[in-house]
Amino acid sequence: MKPRQHVVLGWQLALCFTLLVGLCALAIGLYVANARQHVGANYTALVADVVRAQQHSSLLRSELLAVSAPTWNPDAERFENMLWRTRQHLQGVTHGLTHSQLDPQYYRTPLARLQEAYDSLPELEARIDEAMVNRSHEAMLELGLALENDLAWAYSELNEYIHQAAAEQRILMERLTLAIGILVLLVLLVVGGLMLALLRLNRQRSRLAELSRVDTLTGLHNRRHLLEEADKLYRISLRDTRPLSLVLIDLDHFKRINDSYGHPVGDRLLQALSQALREETREVDVVARLGGEEFCILMPDTPAPGAMEAAERVRARVQTLPLEQPRVTEPVTVSLGLATGAAHEAAFDRLYSRADRALYAAKAKGRNRTEIG
Repeated sequence: MKPRQHVVLGWQLALCFTLLVGLCALAIGLYVANARQHVGANYTALVADVVRAQQHSSLLRSELLAVSAPTWNPDAERFENMLWRTRQHLQGVTHGLTHSQLDPQYYRTPLARLQEAYDSLPELEARIDEAMVNRSHEAMLELGLALENDLAWAYSELNEYIHQAAAEQRILMERLTLAIGILVLLVLLVVGGLMLALLRLNRQRSRLAELSRVDTLTGLHNRRHLLEEADKLYRISLRDTRPLSLVLIDLDHFKRINDSYGHPVGDRLLQALSQALREETREVDVVARLGGEEFCILMPDTPAPGAMEAAERVRARVQTLPLEQPRVTEPVTVSLGLATGAAHEAAFDRLYSRADRALYAAKAKGRNRTEIG
C-alpha cells in the first residue's frame, strides 16, 4: 500500500473513531437526561400527591375545630365533599406508593396508618350525620381529630421518606452515570487501540508485501515484481500494439572483482550500479535485479532506437562509477542485451530469450557493449 493510501486509511479510522465518540457522548447525554426526567417525574408526582393530601388534612382539622364554636352552622354538603376528597387523596397516595419503586419496608407503617384512617371514614361520616341531627359534636370531634392526626403523621413521614429516597436515587443515578461513562471510555480506548493496531498491521503487511518485491541489497525491484509488471505491460501491448523493450545488464568480470577485493566491495559496486540505473531510466521503466550481477530494464512504449539509446547511456555511465578503494584498478564495465517486441512478441519469455542471446553475443564480442537480439 502506498503512503498516500496509508494516510487515507488513517483519516478514515480517525473519522470513524470520532463518530463513535460522538455517538457515545450523545447516548450518555440522552440517558442522563431521560433518567433524571423519569426519576424526577416519578418523585415529583408522588410528593405532589402527599403535599395536596397534607393541605387537605389541615383543612379537615380546621373544619373540625370550627364545630366547637358557638356560631357553628352545620353544612352536611361541605363535610361530605371534604370526606370525599380525603378518601380520594388516600387512594391516590396509596396507589402511588404501591406502584412506585420505593422499598415497601420504609413506608409500610405510614401506609398502615393511612389504611386505618381510610377504614374509619365511614364511622366518621356516621358521627357527622348524628351531629347534624342532635348537634352533639363531641364524638365526631374526637374521632375526626384522631383521624386527622393519623393522616398528618403518615403524610409527614411519607413526605420526609420520599425526599430522602429521591436524594438517594439521584446519588445512585450519578454513580451509575459515572460508571457507564468510565465503561464507555474503556470501550473507546479498546476500540481506539484496535484501530491503531489495525493501521499498524496494515502498514506492516504492506511493508512485507513491498519487501517481497524488492531486492534487499540494492533496493531495486526483484524478479517477482518484474514478472508482474511484465504481464501487465504485455496485456497493454496486446491491446494497443505498443512496443515493449527489455534490456539485460551483466557486470563484466564481477566474480574476479569479488575474489580480488572482497564481497563488501562487490556489494557496494552493485549498489552503485543500482543507483546509476535509477538515475538513467524513466519513472515508468521497471528496473530490477534478477540475481547476482544480472540486472534488467523493462521499458514500456519504447521502440528499439530509444531502448538502444537508453542502454548506451547506462553503459557509458557505468564506466564512470567511482571505485571504493584507490588500489582497485579493475575496470568496471557492463555488457547489455536488448530485445524489442509488440503484441504477441512482447511476451516476457520471448523478450527475455532474445535479450539473453544478445547479452551472450555482447560478451563473446569482447564485453562492454550492447547487442540487439
